Amino acid sequence: MKLKLTIKDTEKLKDSLQLISSARKFVVLKFTPKELCIISINDQVINQEPQIWIKFPADSLFESIEVQSLRENTISMELNIDLLLQTLKNFKKANSEGLNIRLQRTDTSGQQGVNSKNGRTASLALFYSNMNINSNTLNHTFRIPVKILRENQNLLQEPYHSQNSLIMRLPREFVTMFKRLEKFKKASGNDIVTIRASRTGNGFLGFILQEENKFRVTISWNNRLEVHKSTNNEPESVRETLKNINSSQMESSEEESVDEVQLTLKLNHWQQASKIVGGCEIVILYINDNECSFHCLFDDTGEVEILYFVNGIRVIT
Repeated sequence: MKLKLTIKDTEKLKDSLQLISSARKFVVLKFTPKELCIISINDQVINQEPQIWIKFPADSLFESIEVQSLRENTISMELNIDLLLQTLKNFKKANSEGLNIRLQRTDTSGQQGVNSKNGRTASLALFYSNMNINSNTLNHTFRIPVKILRENQNLLQEPYHSQNSLIMRLPREFVTMFKRLEKFKKASGNDIVTIRASRTGNGFLGFILQEENKFRVTISWNNRLEVHKSTNNEPESVRETLKNINSSQMESSEEESVDEVQLTLKLNHWQQASKIVGGCEIVILYINDNECSFHCLFDDTGEVEILYFVNGIRVIT
């Protein structure tokens, strides 16, 4: 197993990580020769909590990349996201030219990594150099403990929708909807929301909050929405979705027609997406009666894709 990298765009990596750093303490980094995926999941209840996937094409993020493993040249590891973020911030302050990364199975003394209870027997070493005010070269090395994942590879599969969905391209101003819902959540203490989406008229997206015998409130987006119907449940990139929308290839056959959906989920799970939605340039919402997901492009380059996926819940009445 071998991992050897040189990063050419640490800012894009750092800024993307900051969008998801509050979700969970640990994330999974999945390296292949063509792509880096950063995955935030709870593998104990993977279908009951939101999943976050960030995807970087290797050629846009790395100057050089060498990934070798017996598992189709794929290396997955779990690490503390705050430690990685802090190292990237330190690198920025140092004003260095290149950040190098190596996967190390032994420490600097040559001893094997500590086989601790949490299984972190390796480290991700990040190192760089810079010049001080006396023109002396300073070398910096940071080692982040990691857990190499082998048996859990089957969990690291990008989620997909179980049925055809409505697809909505959300405007940048939509982030204000999260603020409106947060105010109501604090006032009522309610953590269940029903989302109703429709492609009729100018498109509709409403949030129904209620408590039996107490209140029923609908908060809706009042401006026009661009709404389409999907024809494929398999995962596709945001770029593919935009291409299909622009070429009018999103419409389903009549027998598969979806004009309105209704999804019930935990309000907190929806609200956790606010930082991602507010921080991305392009945001597309997929929604059906079972699940919903945000498919986002971080900026105009389209090089960084972020997926936020939430399963609905069944309300027993």
